[in-house]
Amino acid sequence: MKVDLHNHTYLCKHALGIMEDYVKKAIKEDIDVFGFSDHNPMNYDKKHRMENKYQVDYIDSFQKVKREFDSKIKLLFAYEFDYLDYGMNRDLLKDDVDYLIGSVHFINDFLVDDPKMIKQYAKGKNLFKDKEPTVLWENYFEQIRKMANTGYFNIVGHLDLVKILTLEDSPKKDVRLIAKDALKAIKKSGMAVEINASGLRKSVKDTYPSKLLLEEVYSYDIPITFGSDAHAPEHVGYKKNYCEKLAKKIGFSQCVYFEDKEMVKVKF
Repeated sequence: MKVDLHNHTYLCKHALGIMEDYVKKAIKEDIDVFGFSDHNPMNYDKKHRMENKYQVDYIDSFQKVKREFDSKIKLLFAYEFDYLDYGMNRDLLKDDVDYLIGSVHFINDFLVDDPKMIKQYAKGKNLFKDKEPTVLWENYFEQIRKMANTGYFNIVGHLDLVKILTLEDSPKKDVRLIAKDALKAIKKSGMAVEINASGLRKSVKDTYPSKLLLEEVYSYDIPITFGSDAHAPEHVGYKKNYCEKLAKKIGFSQCVYFEDKEMVKVKF
């Protein structure tokens, strides 16, 4: 069973390709369950997300490919939500979707998923007067904890995304301790954690989360799922075998997907 639940289209403004091309690539990669999860529309960071006026196109395009490819692959519909302390569009939380991915890309106005912010972080600007990376990581995982505590979401997106800013200067504090309260909240919320392959395509050269944190996920008996985090059709299925082998090495034997927000467990 090949599951891939985190994927984007051109509608989010920083990805390429239409749904049909993603689905064809997923079928070619022998993926059984494939989900679209474009960034939720909201009045913040508009250059990296779908506009409200294109929501109908997003829904219509999905229904079209679902009808066309229904006999070949299970297709699921979702949004990736940015968790924010303020300005989050909560209306979409009530939409008819299969699942919601909850992600942290921002700590207040500081974007953690952009290598361009490395120099700004290193200078101690914005929130992080202390340049020691532990401060940044603690702030990030506090946002993850708060996101999980909302109970709104089904999947945690790219759990340790923040590491892209600290590749040359790791936190002095054990990241397992930094993530502890967030993992407890994830467990309590009933969420799954994705093994996200996008870091393997980037300077991080690692999955989100790392093997070390995946071992913690396993110890908390938190379910996992998989996501290419594709921003172009050619990303679909990227390193999927590597990600599955990593999960098996840690001890996982099943993953999950969500249909109508109900968790489905499958062997992989």
